[in-house]
Amino acid sequence: MTVPRDREAGNEPASEPLVDHPTRHYAEGLAALLDAAGFPRMPARTLMALLTSPEGELTAEQISQALDVSPAAVSGAIRYLQSVHVIRVGSLPRTRRRIYGLAPHWYTITLTRRTLYAELSDAAEQRPPAIGPETAAGHRVQEMADFYRFLSQKFPEILHEWETLRAHRADGGS
Repeated sequence: MTVPRDREAGNEPASEPLVDHPTRHYAEGLAALLDAAGFPRMPARTLMALLTSPEGELTAEQISQALDVSPAAVSGAIRYLQSVHVIRVGSLPRTRRRIYGLAPHWYTITLTRRTLYAELSDAAEQRPPAIGPETAAGHRVQEMADFYRFLSQKFPEILHEWETLRAHRADGGS
């Protein structure tokens, strides 16, 4: 992770990462939506704290303070977010402290990790004989396998469309 210039001199990130109540409320609302969709709660809260922080990066201590949770809860959330490749870890110069920030285009992770869907499809198709293709369970399993295969094949196209749209917007397009 690149350390911004103000950190090169050893300056700490802002001590109050989420400075106002509306920002905190907004971040918690986004985290609640992720939680309701099946994303683990503490990693969702941590992710949204990073997303809405002024610099887009925080130390574990700042995350703990912003969310009013224990350092152990933050540690577990950070481990999870690292495992799904949505955050990057850096070091504060001349310290042993870590700083966490969002990985570039972290929100596309569901599209770039499409192999998971192909693996789910392949695994579903390896069903035991009792769940044959003519059984009700077999139909349900096959429909799931077909859906995940479809997603796996469509994700590269969707990601390409997004990157084209993003580039167009960056070039001054609407």
